[in-house]
Amino acid sequence: MRLQIIDNSHENRRAVLVPLLCLVTTLASLFACQERSVSSERPTVAVLLIEATDTREETKDLADHLTKRFHAILSTRPEVRVTETASAMDHALAGLELSEKATALGADYLLTGTLRHGEGRLQLALQLHSGNGEEIWEHGFESPLLYQAQLQEWVLEKLWPQLPLDPQGLDGAMGLVASCQYPDDGMAILTLARTGRRGGGPALLAMVATADIEAGLLHLAQSRFYFEQIDTLPPSQQSVIEKLALRSLGRAAESCPEHPQVELLRLIYTNELQLDVGNAADYIARHPNSAELYLAVAELHAEAGSNRRARAYAREAALLDPLGAATRCRARALLESPGAQENDCP
Repeated sequence: MRLQIIDNSHENRRAVLVPLLCLVTTLASLFACQERSVSSERPTVAVLLIEATDTREETKDLADHLTKRFHAILSTRPEVRVTETASAMDHALAGLELSEKATALGADYLLTGTLRHGEGRLQLALQLHSGNGEEIWEHGFESPLLYQAQLQEWVLEKLWPQLPLDPQGLDGAMGLVASCQYPDDGMAILTLARTGRRGGGPALLAMVATADIEAGLLHLAQSRFYFEQIDTLPPSQQSVIEKLALRSLGRAAESCPEHPQVELLRLIYTNELQLDVGNAADYIARHPNSAELYLAVAELHAEAGSNRRARAYAREAALLDPLGAATRCRARALLESPGAQENDCP
């Protein structure tokens, strides 16, 4: 989701910030009386939208794509809590100062950046800020447009030591970049980036079919988009969309077999993987930053009568997605009355 542009005046920023701070304070007071999260206390990192500094549409698309890539890679690490993209890109944050965004997201670190595209090369500048908005690291990168994997590897190599991450985890992160097959032409990269932001569409699907592009990240984005649309469609259309989602997920598995999102989508949206209280901890260990998974595990424990564990997992889900309306609603129901069904959540 691209941030909306609003008036940056002091008054308007405060008008947006006040309800956000009230929300955070309310949630904090609600969670304070619960036991600590199932996961150990860990600093929170929010990956904010990388901003395009030229007027090319493809630069905006690619900036959005890189934002989601860095988020996805950091999300595999259990040492940090990585804010869900929906919250980190929420339109309510537009116009706020960095320190105000950190407060609204409960973030200890904010990753920001800018991207410029010129004469076949990309210029990427990244900054890491503390929770009070102070810059603690900055680095510039430049690479040819088509060297997507190499650019991401350079970023990880420089960024990794700046965050409280296990140095031994860097090789795994690099492997995640390399495990996905990257398209080898500019149009395919543009298609990949556009699908990552807009969720696909008939024209893009036709391009993929005719060009025979094996872009695992594109198929992952399409699959998630279709799965999330199923419940919002008339029953007559649901089976068709489900088939499209499963087809995209199968293609993603072929191109990116080691990508954690492949397993996560199967776990949450299909019957291929069974989640229960016995194996929940193993899945959480492999996907330590999925609010949806934490909520699913919380609801399993609530159904089993383990209210203390249900509350702990619900609390962690709310911390991961602090501005997500559906997450807050489901988490609040579990925190206030575990085991009760909440049918009014969006």
